[in-house]
Amino acid sequence: MGWNRRRVVQLGTAATVGTMLPRLAIGAADQNDAFEQEFADILNRLKAAFAEFGFTEAKPHSIATGIDDYNGGLRHDFDQAALPSNAFVIQPLARVGDVDEKSRADVLPLFHEVGCHPAGDANGQTTTRLMLRLLTEVFGLDPSRIAFVSVPQSEEMRPVLDEMGLPFAEKVLLRDEAEALAARDASGFFFPDPFGDDYIVTMGVYYRVGDVDEPAPTAYPPPPDWTEIGEIVIGGEAAPLGISIGAERLTYALTGQYPTWDQRLGVLFSNAEQEGAEPPGLAAFR
Repeated sequence: MGWNRRRVVQLGTAATVGTMLPRLAIGAADQNDAFEQEFADILNRLKAAFAEFGFTEAKPHSIATGIDDYNGGLRHDFDQAALPSNAFVIQPLARVGDVDEKSRADVLPLFHEVGCHPAGDANGQTTTRLMLRLLTEVFGLDPSRIAFVSVPQSEEMRPVLDEMGLPFAEKVLLRDEAEALAARDASGFFFPDPFGDDYIVTMGVYYRVGDVDEPAPTAYPPPPDWTEIGEIVIGGEAAPLGISIGAERLTYALTGQYPTWDQRLGVLFSNAEQEGAEPPGLAAFR
């Protein structure tokens, strides 16, 4: 099983039959306190960085979408279309399909995606620079451990990556375009509307957490030595260009710490209960 965090979410609920604040995570008795404290710090650092870059924080949506025939009614992505320009959001998410992958160290029943849309005149090079500034300048991630998975359209990012010390030829694993389009899993193409035909072009951002010495994955999906920590939207018209970062994955890359699946289950249920939501997909996590 590969370590791609954005594989297509299961459709329908027959096969599987709000907002979590840092204080809730820290207060949960069965949580990994060390991780949650680091996680809360990472969220605060993200907020401060985006504010310094001129972005305002938007309120996240409920964990429940009200669309029960997709992902069991649970929110699987931040709302690409609704997030305004020059704003960011910290969105709690849950993906029913992840239940089958709960043995993976970097998969959780509840996680947070930090989505950001720069100003309307942004292009793929703008979003690529923003992501790399956050990862390397703000958080100090090792550039030698950063790599990308995308499709041939990412060629336009070559000057930016080369300039910022991540040579395109060494750091980008290019997928077959038709294969990536069929997969719809964000390391190349992502469909904001899971039932629609409109897509955005992306570069999946991966971080090497293992001991192997390689500048980028050599095959897709990447092996366990690599974990996906975000995506850069570099093209397409289905949603504004932007970036997204998995906050728990970023914490993992920085600290090597990660809570267990069971340690986050209680927070997922508490989140839904707090919002008065009972999406059908919750049954898959019980």
